[in-house]
Amino acid sequence: MDKDASVRSVFESEAAGEEIVENNRCKPHTVISVEGYDTSLPEDDIKSELINHFKSCGEVFNVILREDPDSPNLDTRALVILLGEGAEEKALQLNGTDIGGWKALVKVEPEEEEEDEETQRYESFLIDELTNDRRFWYGVTVSGYNTSLPADEVKTCLKQHFSSCGEITHVFVSTLEKITNIYFHQEEGEARALHLSGSEVGGFKIDVERVATIFTNCPPPFPSPSDEIYFGYCIPAHMIEFSGVIEDKVAAFKKQRRLI
Repeated sequence: MDKDASVRSVFESEAAGEEIVENNRCKPHTVISVEGYDTSLPEDDIKSELINHFKSCGEVFNVILREDPDSPNLDTRALVILLGEGAEEKALQLNGTDIGGWKALVKVEPEEEEEDEETQRYESFLIDELTNDRRFWYGVTVSGYNTSLPADEVKTCLKQHFSSCGEITHVFVSTLEKITNIYFHQEEGEARALHLSGSEVGGFKIDVERVATIFTNCPPPFPSPSDEIYFGYCIPAHMIEFSGVIEDKVAAFKKQRRLI
């Protein structure tokens, strides 16, 4: 990855990074990480202290502070983007200096590297495991119910309505798409649920269709015959639902590997 890409990657938006790179393409730049501040302080106060402390090293173009996913505070590491000749060397000389009562631990942020093979294998394992999870083999997607209800009430009502179809393994209420996916332990449960299309739930007539699963949306053969065209394939719905979970697990795995 080139340095332009590394600068873009640490900005909150791709557009912001592109603008920075385009307007300052001829200026040397470096990305440093800073630790040691009180993560419970207001974000603006920390940014102000970092800007004032590192402005002697070069042009401070941005300071990135992220939230800590495991606590209500900020992450322990801030990223500071500096422009100008010698900015990296000057910033490193400030390692251990006092900033408003705390000592700064300054490091050069390495350019992003390609994922190692072990991380790729772990991610593939998670994807394969979720893809073939038996809980999501059979299911339906339900629409037409009262979408003004809270998600937990929708879930309770629909579980009760479809309980006669068989053992329910998972229910996902999408408030954005105004649909609910209901999965069953047996294929018979899916078939019985489809027969409930047009029935009423709380005075609303519902529509029931098959949800995208590994059985109802089998991927086309690869490589496909040149004379055949395949239509209608989409990613199984539960893979989209849990994509964020996989990303979090992979990120945690990479973080753990860096600590070893």
